[in-house]
Amino acid sequence: MQNTVVTPTDLKTALIEIRQTAAELYRFTEKLTLLKMVHHVAIQVIKSVDNLQKELKKPLTGADLFVALESSKSVLFLEEVVDADTMSDLEDYILSFTKKLDDEDLTQFLSEVMDKVETKYNSMLEKTHEFNALIKDELE
Repeated sequence: MQNTVVTPTDLKTALIEIRQTAAELYRFTEKLTLLKMVHHVAIQVIKSVDNLQKELKKPLTGADLFVALESSKSVLFLEEVVDADTMSDLEDYILSFTKKLDDEDLTQFLSEVMDKVETKYNSMLEKTHEFNALIKDELE
C-alpha cells in the first residue's frame, strides 16, 4: 500500500545524493591500484546517475515516468550495485595481499584504508538503495 507520492523532485534529490557519495568514493580511490575495483564501481554509478538525470528531463510524468525508469539500464545497474558483494571481493583481495606482507604497520595501514573505503562505499549503497526503493514503492 502506497503512503506517499514520489515526485520527480524526490528522484532528482536522491540522484544528487548518490552522485555526491559516488564522487567522494571516486576521489578517494582515484589512482590507487589496489582499490581499482571499487573505483570502477564509483565511475559506473556516476555514469548511471548522469543517464538517469537526463531521463528525468524528459516530459514523462506519473506512472509513465516510473515505468520508463524501472526498465532503464541505469536503474537496473543501480539495483545490481546494491546486490553485488564488491566490498567482500575487495576485502578478500586485500587480505590475500596482506598475507604476503611481513610488515605489521603496513597491514594495519591497509586495514584502516579498507575501513574508510567501506564507509564511503556503504554510504553510496545506502543512497542507491533509497533511490531504488522510491521507484519500487511508486510502482507497487
